[in-house]
Amino acid sequence: MGTDRVPAAVRDHADPADLALLVRAHAHLSHTLGLTLRTDPPPDKLDPATALHRWQHLDTRLRTLLTLAPETSHPSHRVAVIGANRLFPPEWRQAAWTTLLPDDLTEWSSRWRRWYAAITTGRFHHYLARLRTWDTAHDLAAAQADLTAAAHATEARTNAWTREPAFIQARHLVHTLPPPPSPPAPGPPPADDAPPPGQRTDEEAVAGHLALLRQTAREFSRTVPAPFKRTIRPPQGHPLPDPWLESFFDWLEPVVRSRHALYLWA
Repeated sequence: MGTDRVPAAVRDHADPADLALLVRAHAHLSHTLGLTLRTDPPPDKLDPATALHRWQHLDTRLRTLLTLAPETSHPSHRVAVIGANRLFPPEWRQAAWTTLLPDDLTEWSSRWRRWYAAITTGRFHHYLARLRTWDTAHDLAAAQADLTAAAHATEARTNAWTREPAFIQARHLVHTLPPPPSPPAPGPPPADDAPPPGQRTDEEAVAGHLALLRQTAREFSRTVPAPFKRTIRPPQGHPLPDPWLESFFDWLEPVVRSRHALYLWA
């Protein structure tokens, strides 16, 4: 739910301006309801019941202006191939979680393809490094929050292991971890791929904090039962070439050529 794209023809009676407004509102409410994998804060602060009611109304209206392709003729595709793909700039990932009308789809398809062609030929090396550093820093923040929550959860326990000096020390180390580094967002791809000032320092700060967090989690996990153990895994590089992305481009080509939209299926 909320993670598929379905090819769709825009019906003749659809007003382009009204349709564009409807698509934006539909995407915002899909994000508010957690129907997408966007990682930025949702734009609306609505109670779930109100948000769901509004989304259902908008979704019904949107479907009356589109003719969705049957699954048998053109199967749906996961939005995450772009929207959660760390080869792409963060802003592009977030922008993927919406219905894309024909003109927008043509523009985005061309942009995605040009970017992928550039990075698979070795361009934008420094930008990709900044992208990895920024993504890793976000992963570290989430992992540290989870480890800290596990340490807090042990405070309600009174078992014998909670009185062991090794556990007390390990939990203290968790609670006194410094905050994770916050490198600047990489921004859009630059025309010039020269590394900006401080890029190397940011990379070293994130790598150092990763090592500290992994060691702290290991020490803590040695002293607690299984429900409280945590493992911090090193970041996995995204493969190049990306077979899933390339198959998506093949899937997308006839959709763009036929001037169809991509409906966000939630």
